[in-house]
Amino acid sequence: MAKKYSVNWEEDVPVSFEVNGVKYDSLEDVPNPKDRRKLEAMLDTSEFDQASEEFDREFEEFNRNFDKEFKEMKAESKTMENTVLWIFSGVAVLMLLIAGIASFVNLQKLSKEESADGVVVDVVKRREYVNEQDRVYNDYYFPVVQFTAADGKTRQVQMSEGSSSQEYEQGNQVTVMYDPERPLDARIKSAGSSMLMWILPGITGILGICFGGAVLVVRKFLFTENENGVQSL
Repeated sequence: MAKKYSVNWEEDVPVSFEVNGVKYDSLEDVPNPKDRRKLEAMLDTSEFDQASEEFDREFEEFNRNFDKEFKEMKAESKTMENTVLWIFSGVAVLMLLIAGIASFVNLQKLSKEESADGVVVDVVKRREYVNEQDRVYNDYYFPVVQFTAADGKTRQVQMSEGSSSQEYEQGNQVTVMYDPERPLDARIKSAGSSMLMWILPGITGILGICFGGAVLVVRKFLFTENENGVQSL
């Protein structure tokens, strides 16, 4: 007849042992060595099972904490993504607004401008230092033009557009474009002066389009990822 063995536990601590119903307070009290070895084997197996259960509980707790932290990190990352996209959107709108206003001002100016024949009476040279300590500088030349406006008054105006090389000499005949309401706001009619008018709206417009395009691409990319169930970084 097979013997019956049992180990009695209280709060994960073995408090007694039984062999065929006979109770012993400790393993040393078990008289039969074979019975003692059997109980020791049961004790080792129970302790291993308890350690395995404890490990499983700790692993499950780790998984729960990891999932919680990952969700929080994902929410923070999503908030940061939206913040950056809103900033880029604001920059794009601002750049396009500046480009639009500058273009409107230029078109108004062009619609008001009148032309007059003028003559270069002087060329002013300005020296601008790139590095004053090392005396590194650039010379720029600004023509002074005399012309008669529609009001019959003759004026001399130093042009605001200069060049690093002297493009005009005294006596050169030029066409002057000016605002009749402000005749001193004049320019020499040329491809260069026309291009200068459109540098600001051109640059800000390109930047606005680039920022806006980047926002659209990122939003489309994130939207596609979310639709496919892929987690965005």
